[in-house]
Amino acid sequence: MKNVNVMIDLETMSTACNAAICSIGAVKFTLEDGIIDKFYCTVDAADCKSLGLHIDKQTVEWWSKQPKHVLEQLVKDTIPLREALRKFSVWYGTSSLPTWGCGAGFDNVILENAYKAVGFNRPWKFWDDRCYRTIKEIIKLPEEERGENYHNALDDALYQTRHLLKIMGS
Repeated sequence: MKNVNVMIDLETMSTACNAAICSIGAVKFTLEDGIIDKFYCTVDAADCKSLGLHIDKQTVEWWSKQPKHVLEQLVKDTIPLREALRKFSVWYGTSSLPTWGCGAGFDNVILENAYKAVGFNRPWKFWDDRCYRTIKEIIKLPEEERGENYHNALDDALYQTRHLLKIMGS
């Protein structure tokens, strides 16, 4: 398949570059075909902390104020970070793809640091890092109304992908 891109969204317990991850959502897409595949898993934040990843008191407090259904999704069927990253790498594949995150210093950077924490290599090359937040600020195209599923990593990745495809004229 040619021209495949990946959009990543993470839910985390910190905004630091080495944040503990709660969930990973990702979407494979092409400009021609739109969304072609999805990935989602929830991660054991305590396992992340045991590996040296950061949990911030303010972020934990912020999470505690989110709707009950959001919190339930965040802790359902969690797996250790090493297993989550192994599954993500298998889903991602062996070829580096343009890999989008929301913020030049957030999703991709946090995921890269999680890979380092478990001694794995991230599946994309540095030259394939892309920033959705930057492009949506440069090309101001109205965003669609959001449903109730804010802060679900897969739903956020799907939303960001659909908006990016509109920006890119697909």
